[in-house]
Amino acid sequence: MVITVAAIMVGCTGNGTTQNGSQQNDSAFREAAMSIYAYHPERALHIIDSAVAVGAMTTWRADVFRTRIYSSTQMHDQMDSLLGGPKDVRFDSARAVGERLLTHDSIKANQKRRLDVLELLSSTARMQDDTTRWLQRLREYVAVCRQLGASQATNALRTEAEIGAALCAMGQCEQGMAKLNSAIFQLEASFHSEQHPGRFAELDALIIALKRKIVQLASTDNDAETLPLARLILERLANYEQHPDLYHDGSYREPKTDEKRADYIHFYRSQAQGYLTAAYTALGERGDMLDAFSKIDSSVRVATTREHHAHYKVLQQQMEIERQQSIANRASLIAMAMGIFVLLLLVIVFVGFAYYRAISRKNRYLAQQITEAARYKELYFENKQGESVTAVDPDNLNALTDEQLFHYVDQIIMSERLYLDPHFGRQTIMERFQISKERVGALFSRFSNHSKLSNYVTRLRLEYASQLLAEQPDMSIVSIASKCGFSSKSYFSTCFRQHYGMSPSVFRAEVLSGSLKNTENNDENV
Repeated sequence: MVITVAAIMVGCTGNGTTQNGSQQNDSAFREAAMSIYAYHPERALHIIDSAVAVGAMTTWRADVFRTRIYSSTQMHDQMDSLLGGPKDVRFDSARAVGERLLTHDSIKANQKRRLDVLELLSSTARMQDDTTRWLQRLREYVAVCRQLGASQATNALRTEAEIGAALCAMGQCEQGMAKLNSAIFQLEASFHSEQHPGRFAELDALIIALKRKIVQLASTDNDAETLPLARLILERLANYEQHPDLYHDGSYREPKTDEKRADYIHFYRSQAQGYLTAAYTALGERGDMLDAFSKIDSSVRVATTREHHAHYKVLQQQMEIERQQSIANRASLIAMAMGIFVLLLLVIVFVGFAYYRAISRKNRYLAQQITEAARYKELYFENKQGESVTAVDPDNLNALTDEQLFHYVDQIIMSERLYLDPHFGRQTIMERFQISKERVGALFSRFSNHSKLSNYVTRLRLEYASQLLAEQPDMSIVSIASKCGFSSKSYFSTCFRQHYGMSPSVFRAEVLSGSLKNTENNDENV
């Protein structure tokens, strides 16, 4: 009980500490969910729900992550199924949650949080091909960036490029291209500025803007104009690969590890090489096309390998997350479980002990009965064997009735202990008493209380074995089994258990225990 109380106190203390710490920082839950949401949205949502349940994450912040999972997961069919269908219902859910967030006080009071929600809503609208709503959200996003000033200037340019792409999609190509060109010019110029040189945020925004312009040019068959843009992406990526420290700025989209940085570079490099291949194909420049295709093929192989490695790592992380989550879930229940376990253990021990005591008493009583019965039977045959055996003429056994003959044979077997011979059986009786096989069977089936001769012999051997077990405690069970005519110890133990309801060793222990107790009682009486 002391252990149980201590465990309850430790369990309660641990839970309180964990919850307080989690309320202050939800980064562990966020990183866990965001590391797997692309391929395991259901588990990512479960992590978010768990964070809310234990008080480690606010409801509005959880909705931000849910919106991102709905709109950005790669498991489209699975996400639609989780939300109850139909196809692409995930985008409707993402938009509904995002629009609800815009009216939340915590979002309205913080412009940076509002930016996060607007970014998700604009991405969702683009996925739904809702150009009008896409353009609306992008303009709202730019307006908030302008309010926040220089810290969001790069995000404003990135979004201006998105607005340009949206205008082109709506047929306003001239206005859209102007916005794209302006954003690209300003972002590219940042890399030549001495006062505020471009870092990763500018690189990422530039790549996105160049991609948007390439797509628009390719859609209007201006393939030649896409070539310098794709080459510019490759040049910037090569420079980033060679000098990653020069680009480090800690922005939220910057890869946090060398492996993730390599994945980022491979991803956009493959896309740029794909643009080059498409342009060369459209322009009929076979040599450049094959060279670009070769680079793409090599990049794809490397990327595929990294993707498998990344997926394996995600699975490892997921297993670790599930393990930690399982520990957290058990923490709140461990005290109760331990209390129940201890209570059940005490009940089981008590019942087991009571059962053991009852069985022990039963075995001791049974062992005493067996010993006494064997002793009385031994005395009975010692007194009777002389009377009946000498009264029978061994040469004239045929004159005896079947019952008389059986008693005669039975007394000879008992007195001479013929049953101890391992080979004793029907043939032995036939040869010793000159009785036919059929008559031997009839004698023992009618008068021995056993259906078969073998059962009769086994009973005699077991009775003698019980005497040896009680009277010769130093004699091994193996020796007793052999001396009593049994072929092996295991067969002897099986027969003994079937006949007496306990093993030979238990029988001997109970007999000795009873003898010792009787001796102690006698000493006390004296």
